[in-house]
Amino acid sequence: MTNDDLEQRRQEWYDRMKKEGKLNKSPTDDHNAKLKTLQNPVRRDIIKHLNDKKMTFDELKAEFKLQDMPMKLHLNMLEANLYIEKEDETTYVITPRAEVYLESIEPTDDLKQRRDEWYEKAKKEGKLKENPTEDHRAGLKAMQNPVRRHIVESLGEGKMSFDEVKAKFDLNNVQAKLNLDMLVDTLYIEKEDDTTYVITPRGEAFLENVEPKHL
Repeated sequence: MTNDDLEQRRQEWYDRMKKEGKLNKSPTDDHNAKLKTLQNPVRRDIIKHLNDKKMTFDELKAEFKLQDMPMKLHLNMLEANLYIEKEDETTYVITPRAEVYLESIEPTDDLKQRRDEWYEKAKKEGKLKENPTEDHRAGLKAMQNPVRRHIVESLGEGKMSFDEVKAKFDLNNVQAKLNLDMLVDTLYIEKEDDTTYVITPRGEAFLENVEPKHL
């Protein structure tokens, strides 16, 4: 399948989801639901297994050594948030949303190396919170605000100065500083110099995972 065919198939799937009313959450609610779904390692592993092959309910139960109820809960959450869907009464398959998620966590070698180097540098400089839960909560709080999400999205298209951010989002000095400082503190963006902001690998990963063009 060519890239164009893949993109067309995915777009048709998203159009169908919209038509069926399955993509009618607000961006904030959708983002929060996806984060909650993917926080659980079992659900992340289910997505990876279904990427390799379609599986029945019983096959998934056996693979993950789970009883009916916990497996049903995991599958229902993944299905409700559009990471998997039923091919028939018992068989589950991956969706385009899950494909995009997997692509975002399994980047090319060059991209992975650049991101790993950035994370190591941030860790060495003490910018990464030691507690992953605290780090996640801070990131979630930062991204609950639509202005901050759109700032990250704009910086994904190119670097911007403080004044450019102010003008683009119609913010005063205090508002612009507050939003930019929170994004810097949670490592979605960083300063290239005294006045210019750029997106970070964490910001790039966020944009890849939330699929902004489909929200």
